[in-house]
Amino acid sequence: MKETIYRSSTGEFWTGTQIWQRFESGKWTPCCWDSESGVEWVETDSETLLRLAPVSPSDLPEEVRLERVSQGVVVEDERRMVA
Repeated sequence: MKETIYRSSTGEFWTGTQIWQRFESGKWTPCCWDSESGVEWVETDSETLLRLAPVSPSDLPEEVRLERVSQGVVVEDERRMVA
């Protein structure tokens, strides 16, 4: 599974596929990108600025896993599913 994984400034994890889905749907707008570090800044539809920093899959918490779907790879985070 070759996909860049990002950790947001809110502690959530996203794949490049999920980020592009949000760009295409209008939920997020790209603001800045640092080509050296790979860090991206996006604005959400609620006007929040998020910093997205690439991380290694080995840095993911135990409750976070990657899943292949028809559109690419997505993050499944069990921490978000617990109410």
